Amino acid sequence: MRLLFLIHGYPPDVVGGHEIRCQRTAEGLRQRGHDVLVLTTYRRENGPRKEDFVWRLLRSKWSEDPKRSAFKWVFVYRHNVKVYRQVLKEFQPDVICRWNLNWCTAAFVNYVHETAPVPVVVFVGGGIPAIPDDLWFHFCRTPAKGTLQNLVKKAFVKLASLWVPTEPKPIDYDTVTFNSKFVRDWCLQREGWVVKRPVVIYGGVDVQSYAQRAPESYHNPPRFLFAGRIDPEKDPLTCLNAVERLARKGLPIRLTLAAGTSLHPDYERQVFQKAESLNGFVKVRHKVPQSEMPEVLGQHDVFVFSSQIDWWPNALLEAMAAGLAVIATRCGGPDEILVDGENCLIFPFGVADALAERMERLIKEPDLVVKLGQNARRLIEERITIERYLDETEELLKSVVHKA
Repeated sequence: MRLLFLIHGYPPDVVGGHEIRCQRTAEGLRQRGHDVLVLTTYRRENGPRKEDFVWRLLRSKWSEDPKRSAFKWVFVYRHNVKVYRQVLKEFQPDVICRWNLNWCTAAFVNYVHETAPVPVVVFVGGGIPAIPDDLWFHFCRTPAKGTLQNLVKKAFVKLASLWVPTEPKPIDYDTVTFNSKFVRDWCLQREGWVVKRPVVIYGGVDVQSYAQRAPESYHNPPRFLFAGRIDPEKDPLTCLNAVERLARKGLPIRLTLAAGTSLHPDYERQVFQKAESLNGFVKVRHKVPQSEMPEVLGQHDVFVFSSQIDWWPNALLEAMAAGLAVIATRCGGPDEILVDGENCLIFPFGVADALAERMERLIKEPDLVVKLGQNARRLIEERITIERYLDETEELLKSVVHKA
């Protein structure tokens, strides 16, 4: 099959795990003999370029000067439409695999679905709105201050409508894959997606990248790890507050904070200040490359997952594949595989005292660390492998092509 992947952000340019999963899917299907082309965005400092099967040609929030006016999105949209049409003509795909595209303008998302000459399969990693929206649409429907300014703005918006839509449109989706049942139910029931063929395909992990751990390889006392974005919904601050409580009790607590990107600079600053105040108990590692994560995971014993809501997080799955015991919140997608006392310990979101109690329990019960970690590894091996994920994805795409 000839597969055209459309996504905003492709490694090394990532916002989170969704882009990493896209890369693994594209590369995995290429290894299986399919002809794959990834059309993605470029950063302003690097410029557009073609790199083998990854073409970084689309404009987005990353490529634009943030100080420019809202009307820049007219030109962003027109540019993306032109590039997309040219790629369709050159590559002639059998299927379009649409991942996250909203940062390329919501109008472009609509355009892809309205004009696609072949089936579009959507890969959803989180609960996003059924009707794409963005700052351009907000600008168009928001009146200006003052009567004269509002008249001028209306005239400009009317003129712009000749080149770009000025109102969001609902999309009737044909085939959509969701990373978990939680994501599917959120999109269909809460966000109002209309989907003819919703399919759940659990994202998988390359278990072979993580060595099987023997019971004697776990450290005593255990070493704790938080890895993820430094944002309030990931809640690393609660992890640090729990460490502070255990340090005051004189317990041998050590936590590594593997800090990813952040969409909240003020919160990020607060977290790093807190981590600095816990020097000797907390070690900060900034933006660890994905290639180094297996080694980092192998150096730790317990993974702390403290999210308020999450869909199907790569970091958690990789920690389980590496045989780490897990302390986690009830937050959505992971609830479908996490069992308290069997492969994890559960604590309420944002409650540092409860998290500290679970961490203390694992410090005092090293056998429990081994049990939880090995059960987690076993679950990934049996149910959440990258091979199974690629098998199901490949079969779905073949059925879409056959139906078309």
